[in-house]
Amino acid sequence: MDVIFHIDESSKWPVVFGNIKNYLKTAQDQNVSGQVELLINGDPIVQAKAGSDIALSELTALGIEVAVCNNAMRSHAITAADLQPGLTVVPAGVFELAKRQHEGFAYIKP
Repeated sequence: MDVIFHIDESSKWPVVFGNIKNYLKTAQDQNVSGQVELLINGDPIVQAKAGSDIALSELTALGIEVAVCNNAMRSHAITAADLQPGLTVVPAGVFELAKRQHEGFAYIKP
């Protein structure tokens, strides 16, 4: 089962990490495989920067693709060089969500 998690509110970081952790545990317990992606757009893009207190390496180390919206980066004056290692820049977060849903990904937004 493929799933995309979406965060666009900075206050939701604890919830999204909890949701992903719970999803991964249950998927493992039920022997369900598939791709897992986290899309970051809007204000949480600031926490995708290197040196942030939000350690996205915890997710990428688990094989989760962490995608960041280029439009949000531009609006917050963030460049790819500013990001934590291992993140994928996508042209537009809304397009990434639509594309993944069209590909059959389940959409989860805490």
